[in-house]
Amino acid sequence: MKKADSTKRAQEKRRGFTKKIGNTTYDVSFHYSRQSRESMNDKIIRLIENDMQGMKKN
Repeated sequence: MKKADSTKRAQEKRRGFTKKIGNTTYDVSFHYSRQSRESMNDKIIRLIENDMQGMKKN
């Protein structure tokens, strides 16, 4: 399979949303590997916990 074909398929599978907060518009897209052992929920919890650990150090 060509790299361009692989990239195109990945873009087609990508999900996302747009969120406006104040005068700023955030365009968020995401994709994940089907081989991942971590669910999306687990990833989000891990990111929040890591962020909280960083806040404690400051």
